[in-house]
Amino acid sequence: MSKLTVKAMDTATAMDEIVNKLGPDAVILSTSKIDGKIVMEAASGTQPTQGRLMNEKQFSNILSEKMIDTPGKNKTNPGLEKMLPTAKEIQSLQSQMSQIQKMLSGLFITDLDGVNQDLSSNSRVILQQAGFSSQVLNDFKTAYLGKTFRNGCNQFLSDLSSHLTYHDSESLLSKKFIFITGQSGTGRTTMVGKLTASLKEALPNKSVITAEMITSGQQRSSRLQDFCRLLNSQVYTIGVDTPASDFNEIKSNEVMIVDMAMPVSNATQKLTEILPSVGPENVGIILTVPASTSAKMIEITLNDTKLLEPMVALTKLDECEVTTAEFSSFATINAKIGLFSASRSIADAPLFASESVLMQYLNENLDFETKISPLSHRSEA
Repeated sequence: MSKLTVKAMDTATAMDEIVNKLGPDAVILSTSKIDGKIVMEAASGTQPTQGRLMNEKQFSNILSEKMIDTPGKNKTNPGLEKMLPTAKEIQSLQSQMSQIQKMLSGLFITDLDGVNQDLSSNSRVILQQAGFSSQVLNDFKTAYLGKTFRNGCNQFLSDLSSHLTYHDSESLLSKKFIFITGQSGTGRTTMVGKLTASLKEALPNKSVITAEMITSGQQRSSRLQDFCRLLNSQVYTIGVDTPASDFNEIKSNEVMIVDMAMPVSNATQKLTEILPSVGPENVGIILTVPASTSAKMIEITLNDTKLLEPMVALTKLDECEVTTAEFSSFATINAKIGLFSASRSIADAPLFASESVLMQYLNENLDFETKISPLSHRSEA
C-alpha cells in the first residue's frame, strides 16, 4: 500500500490530485489544516468500504457528498467525518463572502478605452452610468477619448444625434404616397390624422387623400374616421389584396396618406410589392414608435422593417421619455428618427427632427450637468 501526502488550497484540489496519482480506489487517511492550507494523507485503496465508495461515485459527486452530513454514513467511514467543515470554518467563509460582496458593490467595471489619460474625470463611465450601452459607447468612443468630461459628453451626444437623425425628414412633404406603419397602440392612426392636417396646410394646391389599408374581415377604424371628420376630410378603405398597380391611378395633384392597419410584418410585405410599382422616390414610409417602447421591442420592430428603411416617428413624448437604453438600441440598428410627436391631439403637428432638436432633447432629459456628474465639476475645476 503506497501513501501520499498532498498540500493544496482547498479540499477539492487535494482530492483531485490524490485521485490522479493514486487512482479512484484511494483511501483518505487524515485531513488537517496547516498554515491556511489543506494537508491530506491518502493511501492506495485496500479497505473494501472506502474503495467501493470511490468506485461508485465520480469525483464531482464525492466532494458534495462529503459536504453533506448524512446520518449513519459518517459512522461507517471515519475518513469522511474528518473532511466536514466545522461551524467556525463555515462562519469564517460567510464573513469573507460578505466582505467580498461589499467590495464588489463599490466597483465599476470598464475597459481600458474608457480610462481617461489624466484620470481627472471619465466620460465613458458617466455615459455608461447614464444607461448607454457598451456597444454604442464603443462605436462612438472617438467622441470622448482623451477629452475632459464636459467636452467628451457633448461631442458624444452630438455624434449620436447626427447618427440618429433622418437628415432629410422634410422631404416627406414632396412625396406622393406616405405610408404609416406601426404596432397597434403606437400612435400610428393619430400620426395619420396629424399628417393629414399638416399636409392640408402645407400643400394648399394639392388634394390630400386619407386612406386605411385593412385585411379581409377587419373593421374600419372609427378613430381615424373621427379625425378626418374634424378635418372635413373623407377616409377611403383599401384592401390588403389591392393590386400595387392601382396606386398609379393617383393623380399628380393628389397626395395619399395610408394607415397600414395591420401587423408590421404584413405591412412590410405589402409595401415591398407597392414600391417597385409606384417608384421608391415617390414614397415616404413612417414607422411609429412610442416613447414607452423597450429597447428589445425597438430592435424587434426595426428588424421587421429593415428592408424598407423607414423614417422613425417618436410618438407619445408627452407621456413618457425615451431613455438612453432606447436611444442605444436605435443607434445599434441604424434607425433614423425623422418625426417627434408629443401629443395625442391632431391639433399639434408633428415636429420634423433635426440634429439640433435631437441634441436638445438628449441634453434636457439626461441633464448631465446636475444629475449624473456632480463630481466631474470639482475634478475639472
